[in-house]
Amino acid sequence: MAIKFVPLEEFDRVHAIATYCFPWMHDAKDKIKNYLQQYVKSEYILGYYDESGTLMAQVVVFPFEIYIGGKPLKMGGVALVSSMPEGRHGGRVGQLLTEWLKVMRDRGQYVSMLGPFSFEFYRKYGWELGFERVVYTVPIEHIKGFKKMGRVRAVTPGDIGILDRIYTKYALNHNGCAKRDEMLWNEFTLSHPWSDNYGRYAYIYLDEKGDGKGYIIFTVKNGRMDIYEMIYEDIEALKGLLAFIYAHQSQIGEFSWSTATDEKLHVLLPNPRVKREIQAGMMFRVVDVKEAVKKRGYAKNASGRFKIEIEDKNAPWNQKPLDICLENGSVEVGECSDPQLFCDIQTFSQIFVGFITPMEAYALGKLTGKIEAVEQMEKVYTKSHTYNNNSF
Repeated sequence: MAIKFVPLEEFDRVHAIATYCFPWMHDAKDKIKNYLQQYVKSEYILGYYDESGTLMAQVVVFPFEIYIGGKPLKMGGVALVSSMPEGRHGGRVGQLLTEWLKVMRDRGQYVSMLGPFSFEFYRKYGWELGFERVVYTVPIEHIKGFKKMGRVRAVTPGDIGILDRIYTKYALNHNGCAKRDEMLWNEFTLSHPWSDNYGRYAYIYLDEKGDGKGYIIFTVKNGRMDIYEMIYEDIEALKGLLAFIYAHQSQIGEFSWSTATDEKLHVLLPNPRVKREIQAGMMFRVVDVKEAVKKRGYAKNASGRFKIEIEDKNAPWNQKPLDICLENGSVEVGECSDPQLFCDIQTFSQIFVGFITPMEAYALGKLTGKIEAVEQMEKVYTKSHTYNNNSF
C-alpha cells in the first residue's frame, strides 16, 4: 500500500475511477478525458495504491489564487475525490486528504476550497461551509419596465482585459473570488471544457461614453435564461443588462441568476415577489494558520490584538497558540503561552474568510474565551460576502 502522485500513463485509470464515482460524467466521458489530458498534471493527483500496485482512490488539488481581504492568496482546490467501492470505508480518502494538507503547505497553498458531496465528511478533516449563494428565479415580465440604456454588444476576444477589470474590482470586495488569467477566462468562464452543450453567450454593457461597466454570461434553453455570471459597476449598468435580458422575452419565460448574497435585485424590481433561495455553497479551510494570517489582506485602518489556540488534529502545525496583532492594516504573528480564545480549525476558517464574524461565532458557542478578546478579534476579521464562480 502506498500514497504517491499518479503518473501520466495512469490517467486512463484516473478517468475510469472518476466516471465510476460521478455518474453525471458518463454524459461527457470524452470531454472529461480530454480535460484530464489538457489541464491536469501528475503533480495535481495523489493516489492510493493497493498491495498489487493498483490505483484505488484519488484526490486532485488544482492550484488557484483567490482574493482574501483584497490580496491574492494561493489556494488548493480539492476535486475528483473518488474511490473504488471495494476499498471504501477504509480511511483511504482521509489519508489522501491529510497528506494533501502537508503538500499544500509545502507549496505555499495556505488555504483550500472544495465542493462537498457531504459536509459532514469533510468537516472531519477541517473544511467548513464558507460560501453561500442567493439564487433568483424571475418571470421575464417582472423586468419589462427597464428601459434600454447605454449599449450592449457581444464579447470579443479583445474584451478580456475589460471584463477582467470589472470582475477584479468586484472580486476585491468578495472574499474567495479566483484571480483569473486568460485560461480561466476563456476555458472556464466564457466557456467550459466539458459542460454546457448549449454553449455560453457573453455580452458587455457600455455606457454612453463607450466605457465597459458590466457584463453578462448566460445560456438559453428550455424557455429559460440561466445567468452564469452578471457583474456590474453601477446601477445604470445593471438596468441596462436587465433591459437586455428582457429583449429575450420571445425566447424565455423566466431567468435564473445565482450570485453572491449581497445582491438585492428584488428590491429594485417593481414586483419583489420573486423566488429567492439561499443555497449552501463551497467549503473552505485554512491549511497553515500562521502563514495565511500573514499573507491575506486587511483594512488599512484596522487594528486589534488577540491570542488564540486552534484545535486541528489533521494539521498539528496549527495547534500552537498564536498572538495576532494588527496595527493600521499591518499584521504580526507570534507564538504565545497564554491564549485568550479557543476554537477549532473549522470555526477559525469561517472567521478568516469572513463568512461569520468572531462575535457571531461566540454567540453560537463555536468560539470561546474572553469577551474582550472577541471584541479585539472582531476588529481584525470583518464580515465579507464570500463568492467563487470558478468550479474545479
